Amino acid sequence: MILTAEREREVIRTLLLRCGAGEEEAEAVADVLLEGDLRGFHSHGLLRLPHLLRGLRRGTILTGVKVRVVRETPATALVDGGHGLGQYVTKKAMELAMRKAEEVGVGVVGVFNSNHFGIAGYYAEMAARRGMVGVVTTTTDPLVHPWGGCEPVLGTNALAIALPTRPPVLLDMAMSVAARGKLVEAAKKGERIPEGWAVDRWGRPTTDPEEGLKGALSPFGGPKGYGLAFVLELLAGPMVNAAVGRRIRGTLEPVEGFCNKGDLLAALDPGAFTDRERFVREAEEFILEVKSSRKAEGFEEILVPGEPEFRKREKYLREGIPLADEIWEDLRRTARELGVWPEEWG
Repeated sequence: MILTAEREREVIRTLLLRCGAGEEEAEAVADVLLEGDLRGFHSHGLLRLPHLLRGLRRGTILTGVKVRVVRETPATALVDGGHGLGQYVTKKAMELAMRKAEEVGVGVVGVFNSNHFGIAGYYAEMAARRGMVGVVTTTTDPLVHPWGGCEPVLGTNALAIALPTRPPVLLDMAMSVAARGKLVEAAKKGERIPEGWAVDRWGRPTTDPEEGLKGALSPFGGPKGYGLAFVLELLAGPMVNAAVGRRIRGTLEPVEGFCNKGDLLAALDPGAFTDRERFVREAEEFILEVKSSRKAEGFEEILVPGEPEFRKREKYLREGIPLADEIWEDLRRTARELGVWPEEWG
């Protein structure tokens, strides 16, 4: 099916409001989930809404929360998200990081007692739009096997870095070869997955998404991706009062109790290190240098991080967002079960 951006936003806001979310909370979630779908990250778009609706009804995700600073220095803060909607909590945390960067050049904020926040790049891009460099990482339930192992011990632990350039540069990647949501999406569509995405319960590579979901996701780049996932787990875990490894729960279902994963967000003002205009100018010159370099056989263009997603976003805004029928049906079924599906929607 095809959804316009306006229609998707309306659906998300309406269902969240009917589940008790406030206007600002619903707007934050709608912004982030919509951006996920607009950029082609459907595993972090409307697909996530049934999980949020069930969490709100179950009481494992709370509304009307106060995002509290529990520890602070001029450049850093630790935030208690009050078990609120992750998108709302994380936007507040990045706004705090940016205010600190405006004051002292760098703002770094850790978050605990929050929930899954969608695409990490959304929050890094918040900083880039203010002329800063944004850096974001987070943890998830254990989904990724360590290099040499076959059990899920690490999270997918996304890392996003955004720069204030034209064209914009936005690196947004999980530490797994593919996000778990892509396996869920493939399973819903009855499709196979590429070899190398996951292993089954015995550590054997599989192209069956169902077997991959029972086993573990593979780290990208072998031992290098595993190493990066490992250190990010510690930075966005114990360092911010959050859980680590197998003790993390709540970003997936079934959920028992509150989510206990963590986030780490940073905003860096280039002007604190060098002349801001000089930095942007040289960064943009480097972008052109990379894009105009000699192309390998079979390639028509060299793209910078984020460029494919921004182009897809422009296309989907014009033509509508293509979503699997199964995603819409799952949402409708969940919302009807919870009694929040408007009758006029059919």
